[in-house]
Amino acid sequence: MDVNDWSVFMRAAPFKTMGPDLARLLAQVHSVRNYERGDQIFRQDDRAESLFVVIKGFVKLCREHENGGQVVISTLAAGDIYFEPSIFVDGCYCASAEAVSPVRVISLAASSLRQAILQQPRLAFDFFATSSTDIKRLVDQVDQVRTLSVTQRIADFFLRQTAATSGSATFSLPYSKTLIASLVGTKPECFSRSLVELRQQGVKVVRDIVTVQDVGKLAIYAGAPSNDELSDKALPTPFASLAKRRVFDSRLVKEWRKSLNSGAPLSLLLIDVGNDRRSGDFPNHDRGLLTAVSKVIAQDGDQHGRFMVHYSDEVFAVAAPTTDHRGAATLGEKIRTAIETSAIRNGSEVAAPTVATAIGTATIVPTARDRIEKIVCYADIALYRAKALGRNLVCSFHDDPSCETAKGSPSGGVLIPAIKSSQCAECRSAAPFA
Repeated sequence: MDVNDWSVFMRAAPFKTMGPDLARLLAQVHSVRNYERGDQIFRQDDRAESLFVVIKGFVKLCREHENGGQVVISTLAAGDIYFEPSIFVDGCYCASAEAVSPVRVISLAASSLRQAILQQPRLAFDFFATSSTDIKRLVDQVDQVRTLSVTQRIADFFLRQTAATSGSATFSLPYSKTLIASLVGTKPECFSRSLVELRQQGVKVVRDIVTVQDVGKLAIYAGAPSNDELSDKALPTPFASLAKRRVFDSRLVKEWRKSLNSGAPLSLLLIDVGNDRRSGDFPNHDRGLLTAVSKVIAQDGDQHGRFMVHYSDEVFAVAAPTTDHRGAATLGEKIRTAIETSAIRNGSEVAAPTVATAIGTATIVPTARDRIEKIVCYADIALYRAKALGRNLVCSFHDDPSCETAKGSPSGGVLIPAIKSSQCAECRSAAPFA
């Protein structure tokens, strides 16, 4: 393994999380191999004997069927890892891996991984977190197939090839259109027809070069329900579309990584707006009230580098980069006061006196061992405390004496759920992955 190999190796989860010392322990027994396009790296039902890290190129993972057909379930790029828990129990690979370009791969023997975990048991948590991430990704893929049209799924694939969130973008397709078609769950002929439909959304594809005239417009198209149910019920507020949630998640991941590199704090506010101090819920998820409240929150939560989204039901999220815990608490109190004093109307009814807001804030300066869901967990714990104490409150996780266990936990992905309160897991389960 040369210097470049090691650099890419350390970008891969879980090695980035565990740090270089433990990663070297795991990599004591490894092999490096180059593959040409079309070469088989391992086959479905072969005995699972290794963990694989892609250093260069692209690999497709597919399920083989008895009739000779195959279904592509995922692709791996540089820095991605293929890990199956079955390697610890003498199991078999559940998929086949094939190089779709010249590929360089590092493999770690299962026997050495087992030995390292016996020496350092906490390594098991890092591998469990990796499996959890993979499962979440596969569940998201299934959800896409069931809820989005083929054209929307292709649009979503295109959006994931660019870092732009607005304006125009031009990029190259990472692999063949046939492979992309299989990856989004369609046939090549349907893929071609969908490219024609995407021209109406400002997408032009010439050979392997894709040009998107308006990334924001395409994101809205890709996130809309495929059965044309863009009704008032489907979008309870202007901040509730799937496209806006995708942009929020993407920006939160970028800000997390920037904080990781710069050492600057990152704050997150979870804002629960209720219609009653006792129940805390708006009757029938009152769209008028929620829309009005979202606009008040946006006055401070969607400017000056901060950004927001309608997170779930009556919960809004505001991310505040380069903001410490005092700044987050001040921002939360400003939003709470604005909601309480604003003349929010629903039809002819003045609703402001019945709006009872609970806000939880959390601030983290990320380290290499932290996961992004940790800040969501912390804000969720603080939010639950604000709700439990009667609402019209801003609670900071930083000031919560009951969360010392959480503060000492290195990973939000595995250890934090073990100390969660009875009602603080809902928001965290939807956290993006950095």
